Amino acid sequence: MAGIDVVRERRTKSDDVYRRLRDAIVDGELRPGQRLRDAELAESLGASATPVRHALARLAEQGLVEMHRNGATRVAPLDLDHIRDAIALFGDSWIGSVRHAMPHVQEDDVAYLVELTDDMSAAGRARDVLAYGVALRAIAIGFARLEGNALRESVIELLGPQIRRFTQRSAGSFDWAANERSTREIREAIVRRDAVQTRAALVILFDDVLPGVVDRTAARAR
Repeated sequence: MAGIDVVRERRTKSDDVYRRLRDAIVDGELRPGQRLRDAELAESLGASATPVRHALARLAEQGLVEMHRNGATRVAPLDLDHIRDAIALFGDSWIGSVRHAMPHVQEDDVAYLVELTDDMSAAGRARDVLAYGVALRAIAIGFARLEGNALRESVIELLGPQIRRFTQRSAGSFDWAANERSTREIREAIVRRDAVQTRAALVILFDDVLPGVVDRTAARAR
């Protein structure tokens, strides 16, 4: 039992270090290109080098840090092409879950999913980019769980921080009216338990509405 407790404690510490570094990158406290040194991070976070290395490896998988051949680790730049790819993969995962889950949803499932779309609408009315991203992630994961597909859920979790990092820097590029129309169409299709229309509404969101945010952000940066 002592051995199990030690492993659990190490995982907990590693997860804590990961979350703190992830949030620092997503929120902009750690800037693109900033060098990340294991020893300095361990000291500032009150951790040993091992959980720091584990956390950096996870962040590299998510595209938030870059590990170079010379051993240097830096915060990854905000690459809009990577963001476009992440948004497309997020959408593909969600749409795939709709195809398999929607024919089997029950009344309480519909109520739950509608509540999540209402969270998306409320975030849009408040122009709250962070809350919108949280709601988007929640409903995508909700569908994956209804499908019983842990792989899709893990993909959505993997992409979430990178997309959240982008959205927090692109609030001025959102077309909130288009977002609300898209959310309303998703909600109405879910209420009808119409898998085809739900997927069609999601295609508009992920092929038009959200890529438009990236395009406007790119245009403003030029």
